[in-house]
Amino acid sequence: MSNKSKLWMENTLLKLMQTENYQEITIQEITDYAGLSRRTFYRNYSSKDEIIEGCFYKIWLEYRALIIQQADLTLPNIARVFFTVMLRHLDFLSLVNRHQLLPLFLTKVDALLPPAFDVVKGDSTPFSKESIQYALAFSSGGFMRILILWLNDSVQKSPEEMAVIVEDFISICNYPNR
Repeated sequence: MSNKSKLWMENTLLKLMQTENYQEITIQEITDYAGLSRRTFYRNYSSKDEIIEGCFYKIWLEYRALIIQQADLTLPNIARVFFTVMLRHLDFLSLVNRHQLLPLFLTKVDALLPPAFDVVKGDSTPFSKESIQYALAFSSGGFMRILILWLNDSVQKSPEEMAVIVEDFISICNYPNR
């Protein structure tokens, strides 16, 4: 029953977000529309942000499963996989972007990325933990900013086009000075 209740509350919150400001949506409104009690809400969540974070976590699990299968872990291929998954969740991501909730996704990714990096790369890198921590923070922040630009673009570029853009980004960073 708990998973069903969570799904009802998630669907209700997302439906309410289509017509109302996220900040103005109350827990009472969510539970009333979902046909559940406030006690049921608080048994599953401590805030409505946790509902959104749970949605982000599902997207993360999908992304992580695809990344682990990749033999090519170059940044352009990672971008291709990332935007392949994001495209599958375009409606949801556009909705949360409209409500400026993508920082919740970044916070979730910041916590989940280091263990995923360890699974994928393991001890095979010659870099210090500190350097890896900074590199992961840089890449997750960069990907989040690119995601926002991509979502705000009236015509979403394909995952393959986004991989080329990331490849160009690497070239721009490495372009020699005049």
